[in-house]
Amino acid sequence: MTEISTSPPPVARRGRSSHGPAFGRLRLTSPAGWTTAITTAALLVHTTLTAGVFLDIRYVLAALRTTGASGLSPSEIFAHRPFFYRWTLAGLDSVTGGSNAVREALMRLVGLALCAAAGLLLHRALRRRVPERDAVLVAGLTALTLAFAPVIDYLQPEWFAIVFATVAVAAALGVRGRPQAVALAALPLALAVLMKYSTAGTAAMALLVVFAVDRVRALLLAAATAVATGVLFALSAWSGSRELQWLRDMPHINAHALGSEPVVVADLLLRTADYLGDRIALTPVLALLPGALLLFAATLSSRRQRVEAVLVTLLLLVVGLAVVVYQGNWFAYHGESLPVVAAALTGLAIGRWYGRYGRPPLCLTVLALLLGALAPLLAPVRADVDAAVLAWLASAAALLAGAVDLLRVRAPRPRVRRVPVALPVLALVVCLAATVWPTSGVRVVEGNIVTTNAELKEQARSAEAAAERVNAELPAGVEVQYLSFGQQAYYVGHPTPCRYPFPTFFNVPKQLTEVPSLTSTRENVRCVTQEHPPAYAVYQPSWLSLGVIDPRIAADIRTTYRCPKPTEGQQLVVCTLRHPQ
Repeated sequence: MTEISTSPPPVARRGRSSHGPAFGRLRLTSPAGWTTAITTAALLVHTTLTAGVFLDIRYVLAALRTTGASGLSPSEIFAHRPFFYRWTLAGLDSVTGGSNAVREALMRLVGLALCAAAGLLLHRALRRRVPERDAVLVAGLTALTLAFAPVIDYLQPEWFAIVFATVAVAAALGVRGRPQAVALAALPLALAVLMKYSTAGTAAMALLVVFAVDRVRALLLAAATAVATGVLFALSAWSGSRELQWLRDMPHINAHALGSEPVVVADLLLRTADYLGDRIALTPVLALLPGALLLFAATLSSRRQRVEAVLVTLLLLVVGLAVVVYQGNWFAYHGESLPVVAAALTGLAIGRWYGRYGRPPLCLTVLALLLGALAPLLAPVRADVDAAVLAWLASAAALLAGAVDLLRVRAPRPRVRRVPVALPVLALVVCLAATVWPTSGVRVVEGNIVTTNAELKEQARSAEAAAERVNAELPAGVEVQYLSFGQQAYYVGHPTPCRYPFPTFFNVPKQLTEVPSLTSTRENVRCVTQEHPPAYAVYQPSWLSLGVIDPRIAADIRTTYRCPKPTEGQQLVVCTLRHPQ
């Protein structure tokens, strides 16, 4: 960020930090190093085997699989995700096999490989510019934050955008020649933009990081990324998809996007503060950011550098939050970039602190350990606590911890035994892994822990059981019309001939009066009213209530299919054609 040159300082080339007496390399062969490595590996194995994927990912996978079985490619289908994300997830799915649980574990495993690759590339780039220890901590914690991302974040477009943006930063800063660096970095950064379009914010954050190090490279990279993004989008529009149409139509089905209703600044700021508290409760490492920024700034040698460090960090946070505010849904995964920023800055602060003082920031390290240990304990008492308030208190505690660490190093004290760098890393791993335990919250809304990991898995088992009952009624392999959410179709698994596998354009509030006139809505209706519709439809009343959606669309569905009244607790019903062909 600051004090970064284009080559390592002379002392760092010999394996020592130029900022102090501590060694520049991490000693992973020490007992503390082995303990950290084994603990990290065990936690990663645990989350790979047990976490699965979030229902949004199952939605897209179901869209790909059910339409693919009828001969449609990822280019041709609507899955509420852009072209390049659909193909990315389709490629990931293609290297898996077996049951759904096995395939999800394999996808998570490939995701870990992507995290490791991005981290290694970032480390290779950073080691040319900062001491080895700092490079390892920043790159390693960036990769681990992605690897330990809550299930609600993992493999989402925002998650992939950060992976691509990390690779782009590594290319931009790691290649010596500017033209070569810009050329290599532009493609992954353009892909980061095209993961969801709103992920342009993630690309902007990557450009800001590069700008803080090398302004010329950042400006050249911004221009090259704009060109690459335009070319790739043109490719997606040319490839048989309807990207332009869907890009035009999708904003109309988002009732909460910024600008869709009058903006009350005070309410917006309050909701943003609530969201940030929820996000901290979900990923406690974000609470460490104030203390990490204080410690990092304290290691800089001039006021200009300290001001620059604070401004860059605040800009990163503002851009990350602006993406959330603009979309207006306040979904946790929209802010996935925030804990990555916090973890990377914490790693940089610890590395520089060691470089200057030869020991860890003890108070911040202990706080990280406490946050990791206590976060999974909130769910059992969630009725009595406001998780967002506790999250903000944890952030204040981090700032206080950083201040105490700063006072401790300034006070005269006898020489103490050096603490291995691996121990604060272990504390951070425990903090990052707070997301993997069964009682950890996976959905936190306005301070309330709505769903834990264990409850999310129970919901998935319930959806799978409902799908098994439906499959018992349907002939094997028969095509169906889905009138349900994607997670249910994921477990049903029957093919569908409709390029709109799930009627997303039906399931909108009545006040969005322009939606029925959209081209995509009319196409979606034709899936139901076509000349030869499937003989069966799978209907989920709780998701697509015919009494709530547009009456004309509801009438089309009732005219085409006869749906039995669901019994109490029945999630899915099988509908049949009123006039079989």
